[in-house]
Amino acid sequence: MSRHLVPYVRWSWLPVVAAMLAMCPTCTDQEARRRGEELFQQHCAICHEASNLDLKKQPPKLEGLFQSKTLPSGAPVTDDQVRKTIINGVGTMPAFDQRLSTEDVNDLLAYLHELK
Repeated sequence: MSRHLVPYVRWSWLPVVAAMLAMCPTCTDQEARRRGEELFQQHCAICHEASNLDLKKQPPKLEGLFQSKTLPSGAPVTDDQVRKTIINGVGTMPAFDQRLSTEDVNDLLAYLHELK
C-alpha cells in the first residue's frame, strides 16, 4: 500500500466509528452509570444509606428519587435542581463543588436516575 494512502485509509474509518457510537448511546450511558454508582458509594452512601447517623434529621433515601415530584426541600425533582443540590449542598448536606467535577455530577445523576 502506498504511503500516501495510509492517512486516507486511517481517516476514512472516522465516520464509521462515529456512526457506531451514535447507534449505541447506551454504551456511554452504561459507563456513566457505572462511574456514578462508584461515586455514590464513595461520597453519598455513607449518609443516604445509613440509618443510625447522629443527626437531628436523617438524610433521605434516594431510591426512586426521579419518580418523585419534589425533593425533601420542596424543590421540583429535575436534573438541574438535583445537580444544584449536589454542588451547593442543602441543610446538613455539604456542598460537593470542590470534590466532584462536572462529569462526576453528570455520572452521579445518570446513576440516580436508575435507582428505583
